[in-house]
Amino acid sequence: MERLLILGTSAVVFLCVGVAMLILAATPPKRGAGGVAPPAIVKEARRQPMSEAQLSQALDEALGSAPEYVGFFGRFAQAFPVDYAAATGAFKARLKALGHADSADYYVSEAIRLLRKSQGALVAKAEPEPLMRVFDAQLAVMRAMAEENPRMCVGFLYGATAQDFERAAAAKRPLVAEMALARLEATANGQAKRIDRGAPSPADVKALEKALAERGLSETEVDVLIGGRTLDPPLDDARMCSIGVAYLEALRALPEASRTKIYSLLLEQMARS
Repeated sequence: MERLLILGTSAVVFLCVGVAMLILAATPPKRGAGGVAPPAIVKEARRQPMSEAQLSQALDEALGSAPEYVGFFGRFAQAFPVDYAAATGAFKARLKALGHADSADYYVSEAIRLLRKSQGALVAKAEPEPLMRVFDAQLAVMRAMAEENPRMCVGFLYGATAQDFERAAAAKRPLVAEMALARLEATANGQAKRIDRGAPSPADVKALEKALAERGLSETEVDVLIGGRTLDPPLDDARMCSIGVAYLEALRALPEASRTKIYSLLLEQMARS
């Protein structure tokens, strides 16, 4: 059990990817070294404040600019109207301050971050199928990244830049949309069902270790994932990414009772982080 709790907070636990990737986009990008921003007073003088109607129109256009995310925003408004109103209010305040809308990828990421902040504990109380959908969506993203760019894959495990996220999300919006919607639906299901599960047993942890070994991971690599061990030198990008994918696959292959207890524990850890 102690090893599994370490896993829940370890830097390489990228089942957090569904949250971590989305939070990355909420971080304002750094200005390039070659650009010099005009003084704030000059910028304000150039820009007329936007009216409420203009803010609403600009936000609606931004939210609808990526068809892949339309279903997510519609479901968000339906399932959590108070949180949706708070999120869109925050979006408008930012839009007013900036004078322009952000990308649809940013708004999805920020919506999930705000929902996680207010309702994060509920997702761990969902039924087995919605829980699995969350992790299946994360696995799909990781597999796509592993095939295309292992370095970027590892970057997301340890913290990629906002610009990197937005480029990756824009290129893989169907996968990102599914990841966001899966978490939203699991949160709504957890709100309705409120299932309290027991903590994973030592036998559950052993089953996970066995499943990882069966996927070709060494004892050291298993300890990196479950025990929080760090390696010097670290594993190369391709290998680190591949053992991450193997980790999510191993979790999925566990018996439902073990799998759902581990899923719930790890989602609880994410909600507290």
